[in-house]
Amino acid sequence: MIEELIRIENGTFLHDGKLFQIDVSVSGGFCVGLFTDNHMLAGSAYHGIFGGQSSLKEGRAFVQGKRVSLTEAEMWIRRNSTLIDRNRFDGRELTARDYVTALGRRMSFGQRKDQGRRMNGEEAATILKRMGIRFRWEDKLNTLSILEYYKLAVFRAWFIRSSIVVLDRITEILRQQDLREFMTCVQIFLEQGAGVVLLDLDERFLFEYANRVDVMKNRKLVYRLFPDDYGDRLYEILGWEPETDSAARTGVREAAGPDILTVKNLRFDGLQPMDFVIRSGEIGFLTDENYQTGDRIRDCFLGKESWISGELYLNGKKYERPELLKLVGSKIGIQVAMPDRKGGVLFDNFTALENLSTSLVPKAGKHLFRRSLVDNIQNTASKWFGKEELQKPVSDWTLPQRLRLSYMKWYLMRPDLLICLFPFAGQESLHHEMIIQLLVMCARRGMAVWIISSGIEAICEHTENEEFIRRLRYLD
Repeated sequence: MIEELIRIENGTFLHDGKLFQIDVSVSGGFCVGLFTDNHMLAGSAYHGIFGGQSSLKEGRAFVQGKRVSLTEAEMWIRRNSTLIDRNRFDGRELTARDYVTALGRRMSFGQRKDQGRRMNGEEAATILKRMGIRFRWEDKLNTLSILEYYKLAVFRAWFIRSSIVVLDRITEILRQQDLREFMTCVQIFLEQGAGVVLLDLDERFLFEYANRVDVMKNRKLVYRLFPDDYGDRLYEILGWEPETDSAARTGVREAAGPDILTVKNLRFDGLQPMDFVIRSGEIGFLTDENYQTGDRIRDCFLGKESWISGELYLNGKKYERPELLKLVGSKIGIQVAMPDRKGGVLFDNFTALENLSTSLVPKAGKHLFRRSLVDNIQNTASKWFGKEELQKPVSDWTLPQRLRLSYMKWYLMRPDLLICLFPFAGQESLHHEMIIQLLVMCARRGMAVWIISSGIEAICEHTENEEFIRRLRYLD
């Protein structure tokens, strides 16, 4: 008989000033998926319930079949559930052992001693082996790969005897080839009699792993899908068109011009070979879930590292790295998430106009020509910013203003290739639409835009910029 762990009926709670209805039912050995018409709102709200940031206002609650108060249900959730999301512990001194045995739980001396025996016991060794966890307990937590870390997070949930694991948008964190191995660990956790909740935007992922998918619309549960209903029934419930391959995945492009960047079997140390083409007006997206690819590309163009083998062409001409470096800042632009120096594209102690003029005014030329060009830059920039703002040091500008200015620099310089390293990383979600608009603006200018970042499916899901979707193409 399947044991019901937690059930909340006709519950309500406030999140960001909005009222939500919650109907949750999670049983041992059972995986529940949650799909919502607005994950940025509703998904975050459920994240708050399981993360302890939101409180229930009304409704009925049951824990292991017994009626309890809402306060007791909240306490049970906080004590017995583990939330696994994109936030990871990265303390330099923390070891894998510290993460499993110490964080998040207050224990007496006797409890810590019991944990030590359990960690070295036969049962833990069996679970570790089945989950494929092979690193040493003394290894520093920040040295683990992203897959190792999240496998360890599931083991930790088992070790501290969590009854429920909540996985929040795990498909945006792990690469597709790592998801199956990770979900094998989750299945082992389920076999121990625990429950799992999947908060995710990828319905195909939910259909593959969830025993039931709860569908939310307008901040309340409207339907529960079971395996026989999986497929287009979801879109019918939400009032959406049945899914077709998006333009980004099928390679349908808008205003794509000649080939700008061609990469053939390009190999960096520790990375899979890269083989793709980005055309003028295209936005090419290369997934990098653990920052290794982004670091290699940054070091290649801004540091000392080179590729091991393969070929790189710009506008049909093959380049070796020494020749390529001469093009950085002119034919090749490098855009980073935080645009300020060091390693950025703006100088803090320069005014906005000086930042633009330093890059655009030729080093040689008559004074009259230089002044005329500066006036032209100022007139163009004034369409975006006030003239008084342009005379202020960049250090006085807000982050959104600096981001816009950094992209405007590339817009005016018009490099053939603009490489954007994790443009959305660390940015508030309210800035995502602005960044998308800036990327589209550069693509319209004829640039080949190369984005290297982690999964952007959630951003694509909520953007209203259809041109961005049409220009976007996923790279191998």
